[in-house]
Amino acid sequence: MRSRLLALWALALAPFAAALDAPRPSPRPVPAATTPAAQPSAAAYRLEDPLPFDPVVRRGTLPSGMAYYIRRNQRPEHRVALRLAVDAGSILEQEDQRGLAHMLEHMAFNGSRHFAPGELVAYLESIGARFGADANAYTTFDETVYMLEVPTDRGGLVEKGLTALADFAGGWTLSEKEIDKERGVVLEEWRLGQGANSRLQRVQLPVLLHGSRYAERLPIGLPDVIRKFDPARLRAFAREWYRPDRMAVAVVGDVDPAQAEKWIRGTLGDLPAAPPGPTRPQASIPAHPETLVSVATDPEARVSGVSVIYKHPQLEQQTVGDYRRSLVETLFHAMLNARLAEVARRADAPFLGASSSAGTLGRTVETEVLSAIVPDGGIATGLRAVLAESERVRQHGFAPAELDRATRELLAQYARAWQERDKSESSSYAREYVSHFLTGEPSPGIDVELALVRQFLPTITLDEVRDMTRRLLHEDSRVVLAVAPDKAGVAVPTEADLRTALAAVAQAAITPWEDRTAGRQLLEHPPAGGRVVSRRALEPLGVTVLTLSNGVEAWLKPTDFKNDQVLFGADALGGASLAEPSTVLEALLSPIAVGEMGVGGFTPGDLEKLLAGKLVQVSPEVQQYTHGISGSSTPADLETALQLVYLEFTAPDDRAEGFEVLRRRLQTAVAHRASDPGSVYGDTILSLNTGDHYLYRPIKPEDVPGLKRDASLRFYRARFANAADFTFVFVGSFDVDTVTPLVARYLGALPSTGKATGRFEDRGLSFPEKTRTAEVRRGREPRSTTTITFFADAGGSEQDRRLALTAAGVVRNRLRSLLREEMSGTYGVSVSYSDVQPARGYGTMTVSFGSSPENASKLTSAVFDELDRLQDGALAPADLGNEQEIERRELEVAQRQNGYWLGSLRRMRVLGRDPLLLRKRRQEIDNVTPEALQSAFRRYFPRRRYTQVVLMPETAPATGR
Repeated sequence: MRSRLLALWALALAPFAAALDAPRPSPRPVPAATTPAAQPSAAAYRLEDPLPFDPVVRRGTLPSGMAYYIRRNQRPEHRVALRLAVDAGSILEQEDQRGLAHMLEHMAFNGSRHFAPGELVAYLESIGARFGADANAYTTFDETVYMLEVPTDRGGLVEKGLTALADFAGGWTLSEKEIDKERGVVLEEWRLGQGANSRLQRVQLPVLLHGSRYAERLPIGLPDVIRKFDPARLRAFAREWYRPDRMAVAVVGDVDPAQAEKWIRGTLGDLPAAPPGPTRPQASIPAHPETLVSVATDPEARVSGVSVIYKHPQLEQQTVGDYRRSLVETLFHAMLNARLAEVARRADAPFLGASSSAGTLGRTVETEVLSAIVPDGGIATGLRAVLAESERVRQHGFAPAELDRATRELLAQYARAWQERDKSESSSYAREYVSHFLTGEPSPGIDVELALVRQFLPTITLDEVRDMTRRLLHEDSRVVLAVAPDKAGVAVPTEADLRTALAAVAQAAITPWEDRTAGRQLLEHPPAGGRVVSRRALEPLGVTVLTLSNGVEAWLKPTDFKNDQVLFGADALGGASLAEPSTVLEALLSPIAVGEMGVGGFTPGDLEKLLAGKLVQVSPEVQQYTHGISGSSTPADLETALQLVYLEFTAPDDRAEGFEVLRRRLQTAVAHRASDPGSVYGDTILSLNTGDHYLYRPIKPEDVPGLKRDASLRFYRARFANAADFTFVFVGSFDVDTVTPLVARYLGALPSTGKATGRFEDRGLSFPEKTRTAEVRRGREPRSTTTITFFADAGGSEQDRRLALTAAGVVRNRLRSLLREEMSGTYGVSVSYSDVQPARGYGTMTVSFGSSPENASKLTSAVFDELDRLQDGALAPADLGNEQEIERRELEVAQRQNGYWLGSLRRMRVLGRDPLLLRKRRQEIDNVTPEALQSAFRRYFPRRRYTQVVLMPETAPATGR
């Protein structure tokens, strides 16, 4: 099972991030399953009123003290999300139990009262639930949560899923044989987490969690404990802390709540109450009067960065007044983040990216975090700069226009959530109820939340938002954490340097922020547009195809999958294959360059301000063989989205400052790739599999100074000069007749020759003809990764592609069973098929797994032996049957998602295939026979044409098959 140690801050700035709790709950749109006719209450709320609990949810308590939450929800249809939340995690472990909370989570899937070892996963796969995606669990400091997603369209499936939860709650077998097998799996999970971040974490976590037991109770535990613990200590932990009165079950999905309640009482109601036991302790994180500072370096660190963490006692979230306070805090962070983003876009910015966010540490401490990624040698300067922006707010506050934009953005998010109130995913509700049980996070429902937002947002003043700096940003219980590569030439500040920076900001007189806006509309003079010259229907797919007067095709598929979502994309053949080898980097980077330089005379910051309150996203893209555009909007904002598309095609700006921002960010991103074991390993695989083809060559530090702005912009303009090359696809909540005039006006006005001329160049990409191997020696930790890539051209047909995907799924399941469950040699195995479209003749099947260095060769041999058995016909009926059922179930869910249809229609159009073939997806799955699959194993896993690359630590013994 995965151990989800939720992060406080992200990227390489947070080497200790994996050990921290999640961003703390704040007002956010959480959809509620109200009827379409329902409206948010107009009743006025008083600040002292308690926040209600969503009345749609059926709640109760079993005789054992176990709580339950039930909600009917039909996203996805014929599915239910089942959760068991246990108020117990690694913080409760004794010294000789470190890692056993997580081990118990693993063991719950390895033998129980109703499922022998291996039976539960096999059963779940037989009903279409994929291990990992639909059956998983996680352990943190304070909690353990088990998660199942099961179908509801056959009798007995939900009840059996609840039976599994009952076993998770206390029906484990915990046989010593299975415990000993699982030790290796958990050790491999620990091994996966080792590297630069874990080493930096060990230095900085004790500083962040100064004086707290949390610093000594990482959920992954200690390897020596996992190897040697007495099974009696695992049973003792389970007996002491897994108590029904500290558990809750959530059932959310396409079920009748009354029936679900009967099932819960029938399967979990007879669990006995636990005998009196110890009070569940709540670990604290002590306050400290001073500022603590830690500077840590590592040879494998990728970037330099700094964070300032302000800790303060957790505040209640129980009343309407608490909710209003959280709205103020949300606005504060949004407005400060907007300023930080604007500073980062300057060519001489002291940081490359910065953020302000709220989080939690454990269950008793809240945090405010200011963090920045900086150029090497710029930690102290970046610290001063990011603190200066918070100090600027303290001294001068925000401008009315800033509050107006942030308010409109927040209100738009809530309004959209309310629009989607009956189309929210069951898993999101289940997650919400788990949080309510474990931490008391409010769950009033979106009707109440939108009403609160509408009532209180207009009453929030600039002074209130400014005052957040005084409450949140303080010198006591403050921690400064800095990380940097340990490299010659990289200047690293001392603790004294950072304290000097802190003092300098505290004493500085800072000028007010100047809030600039473009002061004009997105399109001052909208185009006259084109006209629709033909219209035809692909009736079986519900698609209307429009051909416009400039040659553009638009495929329109209205759906009811979401109430307030439109997704769209466009593609043309060509991409970077049309660039000269000397400018291919400029070609691939051209959409990012335009994103930094702006369009239509608007900088990126101008656009963000102009579009405040609109839920619109538009992004051009250039791949190796195609180029195009992707986007999303609400139905109400679709015209704005199309205006942006028009500008992306017709008005990319040539702004030197924007290109220099891109250059600086790239330089930082790639400066230390050669020191990162994972990057070197991935680059080696890519180089070997493509013959070091220039279209797939990663960017290197020496490439960045020579990037040419004019070459990038010239390529971009050439690719988007003829709109007739493009087919646009729109999927979502819209009316075809309403959208058609907008499509004609904006897409019909795009520049065009009137005739499609799009093509791509075959640049000779090929897979090695013979087996090739390589060993990469990088890294200091005792970990290895093995990747075997087979040549696997699927031949072009959709049925062949399905055969390849099914073969990958079967091999993945077999290797997981062998390498993980039987040999205890790895945490997981990845098997995946990919091809290069629209180019033909290149496809790969990749098998990858991590292990200890000493086991890499043995596991590799086991992989090839298992492939030999499959190629010789050792296929059990359940191997194919289970994979097909999983694929059918995944298809059922996917076909009710806008993203599936957008991607599928775009793909079929790029390949020039009949889109009506999409109706045969279920048939393609059913058509896979054991005979065809055996042939596929030989075809897609050829023993004479593959590459094998092994990552070994620098001091490991040599490898070999």
